[in-house]
Amino acid sequence: MSANNYPLKNIRILELTEVWAGPMGNSLMGDLGAEIIKIESYPRAPITRPHDVISARRGLVENELSKARPWDGYASHNMANRNKKGLSIDLKTEKGKKSLFELVKCSDVVIEGYSAGTMKNLGISYDVLKQYRPDLVMVSMPGWGVDGPYQKYVTLGSGLDAFTGHWLLRTPPNTEPTETMSIYHTDAIAALNLVLAVCMGLFHRNIEGTGQSIDLSQAETFIPHLTKYLMEYSMNNKNPIQIGNRHPSRAPQGVYKCIGDDQWIAISIRNDNDWGNLCNLFQINEPINNSLYKHALARIEHHDDIDKIINKWTKQHDKFQLMHLLQKNNIPSAAIQNEREIVQNEHLVEREYFTKINHPIAGEHSYPKNIWQFQNIQDPLFERANIYGENNEEILSSLLGFSQKDIGIMWEEKIIGNKL
Repeated sequence: MSANNYPLKNIRILELTEVWAGPMGNSLMGDLGAEIIKIESYPRAPITRPHDVISARRGLVENELSKARPWDGYASHNMANRNKKGLSIDLKTEKGKKSLFELVKCSDVVIEGYSAGTMKNLGISYDVLKQYRPDLVMVSMPGWGVDGPYQKYVTLGSGLDAFTGHWLLRTPPNTEPTETMSIYHTDAIAALNLVLAVCMGLFHRNIEGTGQSIDLSQAETFIPHLTKYLMEYSMNNKNPIQIGNRHPSRAPQGVYKCIGDDQWIAISIRNDNDWGNLCNLFQINEPINNSLYKHALARIEHHDDIDKIINKWTKQHDKFQLMHLLQKNNIPSAAIQNEREIVQNEHLVEREYFTKINHPIAGEHSYPKNIWQFQNIQDPLFERANIYGENNEEILSSLLGFSQKDIGIMWEEKIIGNKL
């Protein structure tokens, strides 16, 4: 891969993370030119490389090759692990740990996303690793941080969504949280904060000449996104109510049915001017003439009634045509798209947002490109996710200088592997 003038060129990162937050953050740093070596668990299957096809059918590329190696055919893994070489190795063995120590010697950064205490239990904590690289930058990103009463709790994005209160806020009024779909916003935020943490750690090293151990709590990275709700309780002792698609001060706001099966548009009225524009546009005479709906507080109170009126008009329109019409009249709105519509979206297509990548197991598919486009860098970095175990010998021999005999013994002793 070419990284001629990328910001993180000549930086080598060892990644010990799974699922989305850590892997995606590392992929983003690969986009910036860093060399990423992903340490994959073996013989335990990584979470996004399930070998039981039945247990995780969604997102599996169904072709003959992926049936033989299903762990290499999962979209969730291939999406979040571009620009990496992988070493599938058993770190519970002495030879496995020795290999990691040798990699640390020639690396700049180690990133781990296990539950707090796991690295210490494996004998590969920061205090141990910095003996092999004194100026090492290490980021630990467990769900709740490296210390505190919850330090050893295990969680994924949906658990953090619940912990931060975001799940309850997303729940529509008068319904139970069980009816609200899981999302993984915390993973996305943690991925971006990981990039920032690593860059700041390297910046500190360049200034002070010393390494750094960084504690990145995934829960704490997300909580500031809900500041106004937390401050409402802190300042006024009020818990927020369930609002679903609605807004505390904008009304009406929500999703409305359009022509076709399961076709919708999102509309948000910010103020009285927006409301007047909407009423004029659709000639909704009843709300205009009804003094109850004249101001925002009244519209919030009568939100359900207004939604019924708006739905009468929106369901007569195509969602994309309606979006353009509303936007032309300065009304915030967007057609609610499915995956096919996103991939074919005219705006994203013109910006060349999706990149065709061919994977030996998964085949050729469109992937979202990197999120940073540098004006003076014309050669974007985007290499496919590695096949499980395909870089084992390359890393051990070319990078660490292990002999073919020693590598052969590691295969025989099942310290490294390429099948699950």
